[in-house]
Amino acid sequence: MAHLKRNNYKELYRKECTTSPSIDSMMREVLHMIGNIDFEYQVELDKVEKNMSDHELKDYIRRKIEAAHREKREPYVELLTQLRQRQHRLSLN
Repeated sequence: MAHLKRNNYKELYRKECTTSPSIDSMMREVLHMIGNIDFEYQVELDKVEKNMSDHELKDYIRRKIEAAHREKREPYVELLTQLRQRQHRLSLN
């Protein structure tokens, strides 16, 4: 399974600013990264569901996994929002 480096979104943003690839390709790359993060999240949840029987502990671990998922995913969602706004502004010109 692919593991994404923390704060890799900053590298994407810098690359976008310096090499100017199309916004569409940047959006595809960010969406792909969000998909990978979501996949990893689901795999972790499945492991907990299959391997744990203590419901209180299972709920606690699920909440921890969910919080980590949101923290990891949020910067990419913000970048995607910025790219969509930029794309919209360009389409108005």
